[in-house]
Amino acid sequence: MLLQHPQSRCLHARASRHTRRSPFRPSTTYRKRSWQLAAEADDGAAQGPDIDQLARLLSQQAAALRSSISDDELRKSYDGYEDTPRGGAFGLQAQQLETRVFTEIGPGFFDSDDFEVLQQLGRISVMRDTGTSVEGVTAVIAYAAKFLPRLPMQRSITVLLKEYLPVARAVAYNELLVLSKLCGLPEDQYSAANRPTTRSPPIVPLLGYFVSAPTEEAALLSMDAEADSVWLVYRWDGMKPLNMYLSDVRPPEGRAGFFKKKEVADAEAWRARHAMLRSLARALVGAVAYCHSAGVVHGSLSTGTVFVSSTDDADAEELFVKLDNFGFGRLDRTGTSPLGLATPQLPGQDLDAAAPREGRRFDLQATALTLLEVFSAGTATSPAGALPRPTLTRLLFEIYSDDVAALRSYCADDPALAELVAFLDGGEGGDKAGWDLVAALVRGVRPAEELVLHPFLTRA
Repeated sequence: MLLQHPQSRCLHARASRHTRRSPFRPSTTYRKRSWQLAAEADDGAAQGPDIDQLARLLSQQAAALRSSISDDELRKSYDGYEDTPRGGAFGLQAQQLETRVFTEIGPGFFDSDDFEVLQQLGRISVMRDTGTSVEGVTAVIAYAAKFLPRLPMQRSITVLLKEYLPVARAVAYNELLVLSKLCGLPEDQYSAANRPTTRSPPIVPLLGYFVSAPTEEAALLSMDAEADSVWLVYRWDGMKPLNMYLSDVRPPEGRAGFFKKKEVADAEAWRARHAMLRSLARALVGAVAYCHSAGVVHGSLSTGTVFVSSTDDADAEELFVKLDNFGFGRLDRTGTSPLGLATPQLPGQDLDAAAPREGRRFDLQATALTLLEVFSAGTATSPAGALPRPTLTRLLFEIYSDDVAALRSYCADDPALAELVAFLDGGEGGDKAGWDLVAALVRGVRPAEELVLHPFLTRA
């Protein structure tokens, strides 16, 4: 059931503002509206996933947007100065990307009047370096909203809205361009929003976009109170981000009974957990392979940008994965990076100068980190067994310099990581196929399309 904010927390835009046109936009005006949270949700919109469960974690997707930028760069990133050097947090190319969007995609199909906000889900922030300290700057605000039908006999549908503030305008347009190349935008948005969730493509479905007045909260947070927000509209699939799994996962518990001893039940529970983790790894590597085969580098893979259909071990066979947050994605098929937006996720990563092969390698290395983070949490029998991403990054890329064998030795010496080692070893006397997969991902030489067939992922 969708929970409702009290009326005192309604969000309002400044309806009195005049319509402002960019010189790069066609002569389409954008209707302004008074954004506010719905006082009531009809029965059709109320049926769906638990939004509150996702709210606390959507705001943690800052990993896909983190960087440090100076005050001058922050202003220029949405003023669109053409003479600004590349390499800022958002490539400083908002105006150029906006031009491409209107040339290649056209004006947004949606209008602000097509939606009624139900609930704010969270914020995504970027980090700004002031010279004396680093502070967070809100870049994106996520909402659950009702997509209001335009035709009779159509019911409202719950969708996800992301409001990109001016500081993140380049990221919004970049994501539009990447997704339009990766899987296109639907011609019938209502049907696309209403159809059942499918395994393919492994991408969180983008329905479209529009440009309109910001919410009152966004206007207060923005450095340019008169600037429009870019709104991206996604289908609501009810999937969960992997960082939710990390916070909720517990050691598996077998169901012992009169005819089943506890040892046997626990062993069965661990086999189910291992099957779930392998299924997740297989689906994630497959999703990365899908992007790379289409000529797209994600650029910011993490547990906040990977969504899963279930976190229940019993659903291992039906599990599927979808990738989200392509704001730092790149098109690499032509041998160039025409969109030019990236934020370093790994030590020594320089995406502005990266060749296509390097971009794919960074994705594979980020996949290795994501899987190790999930594997350690899924096999942990105590809090000490769950290795956070910063720790894994330091161990793998700084202390052991990509030496996965040395990382295994480190883990084998820690009793809290015994289950992780056993899982990646393949059991006592195993072939260590799990470590071999991690090593292949870290090296980033073998393509993801080939690694999908790795023995560790294909075994039952």
